[in-house]
Amino acid sequence: MLTINDKFYSKEDFNEQQQSYVSINTINESNAVAVCVEDNFIWLTLCYYLKSKKISAMPIHPSVPKDTAKRMAEKAGCELLIYGDLAGLIELPATNLNKSEAGIIQMSSGTTGEPKCILRSWADIDIEVKSYCQAFSDPDSMTPVVACPVTHSYGLICGVMVALNRGQSPLIISNINPKYLIKKLQSCQRPLLYSSPVMLQGLLRLWPANSKLFAAMTSGSTMPQQVFEQIQARVENLYQQYGCSEAGCISIGQDLSAANDQGKPLPHVEITCGNLDNKQQEIVAYVKTASGIKTVKTQDIGYLSENGRLHFLARMDDTIIVSGLNVYPAEVEDIILEHPQVNDVVVFKIDDQFAGQRVCLQYVASPAIDPSELRQWCSQHLALFQVPQILQPVDEIMRMANSKVNRKQIALNYQQNILTKTNKSSEGKQAERAN
Repeated sequence: MLTINDKFYSKEDFNEQQQSYVSINTINESNAVAVCVEDNFIWLTLCYYLKSKKISAMPIHPSVPKDTAKRMAEKAGCELLIYGDLAGLIELPATNLNKSEAGIIQMSSGTTGEPKCILRSWADIDIEVKSYCQAFSDPDSMTPVVACPVTHSYGLICGVMVALNRGQSPLIISNINPKYLIKKLQSCQRPLLYSSPVMLQGLLRLWPANSKLFAAMTSGSTMPQQVFEQIQARVENLYQQYGCSEAGCISIGQDLSAANDQGKPLPHVEITCGNLDNKQQEIVAYVKTASGIKTVKTQDIGYLSENGRLHFLARMDDTIIVSGLNVYPAEVEDIILEHPQVNDVVVFKIDDQFAGQRVCLQYVASPAIDPSELRQWCSQHLALFQVPQILQPVDEIMRMANSKVNRKQIALNYQQNILTKTNKSSEGKQAERAN
C-alpha cells in the first residue's frame, strides 16, 4: 500500500491500525481532532479513519512544541489533540465549530499576514483528487516519492492521496538526508519526486553528474529563472503546480517554458486574471465544490498566455509601487542573480513618503561585492524605477520552513535593525556629551 522510509505497510496493516481507533472514545466523540505525531503511519491511518467517520482532522507538523500545538488546535476549534503518540490525548474545550461540514483543517502560510484556519471538506478534497488524476496522467507509470511533509496539503493530498487513488504505492520520505534520498530515488522505477525548489536544488548538487533525475514536481515557491534553468537541465520531466490553502491545487505545469509557468487549470477550476496586454490583475479561481462554485481570490497577480497557460508574477502584497509604476520582486531578482558574484537575493519594500515605496535588496555574494558597485551594475540592467535604493549584503536570506520568503517579515526585521542602530548611536552620543 505505501512505504515510509524503509518500512512497507500493506493494506492489511493499514486496516488493522485503523481498527484500533474504534475503541478510543475521545476520538470518535469529537467533531474535530488535531494530530501532531512523529509517526507518519499513525497520522495517515488516522486521517483516513477520521475521513471515514466524517470527523475533521487538523494535521500539525511534529516539530511544533506541545503548548503551541495546543493553542493552534484550540484556535481551530478542535476538541481533541493527539500529541506525540496515541498515548498523548489532550481534551480541549468544546467550541462552536461548524459541525455540518467535516474535512481537513489547515493554517494558511502567513506570508501575507496572520495565519488563519481554513477548512476544506472531505468531499471537496475528493473532487480535487479526481480532477488532479484526470489532468495529470504522466505519473500513472511512475513511482511517487513524497519528500515533503504529509501534514501539508501538497504532500498529503497531491502526493499520498492522489497516489493511493491511482492504485499506486507511494514512497514517503521523512529522512531528508540528501544522500539517503538519492539512494531511495535510485532504487525506484521511474521515480516522481514531490519536493520544494530549495530541496530539489540541493539534491541535484549531489546527484551523479552523468545522469538525470527521472521526474520531479515542485510547489510552494516560484524559482528564480536561473535556478529553474539549472534544475530543468538535470531533470528529464520537470513539473510544477500552483494553488492556495483555500482552493487546493489550481493548476499543473507540464512541458514548462519558464520559471513562472504554472501550466493549465485543473478541470474543476476556472480562473480569471490578466493577459499579455494587461498583466496586472489578480488571479481569481472559481472552484467546483460539493456545494457549488466557490470563488477564491488568491491575492496573487498573474496572467494567461495565448495558449491558456497560467503565469505567476507576484503576491499582491509584495508588489512594489514606485512613482505609480509596478515593480515585481521576482523579475528584479532574476536579473540580479545574473551577476556572477551574487548567489541569492530577496527584493522587498519599505514605505517612502516621496516615491510611495522603495525597492530594497538583501543579497548573498561570493566573493563579496560592495553595495554601491552592485547598485551601479543594477542601473545598467534594470529600468530606473526597478533599481534597488537600499542594498544590504547578508550571510543568508531568511526563509520559512516551506522555503518561501516572507518579504513583510524581512522588511520589518530590516527596519527594526535600523531603529536599534539609530537608538544605540543616539545613546552613545548622549553618553559622550555627559562625559
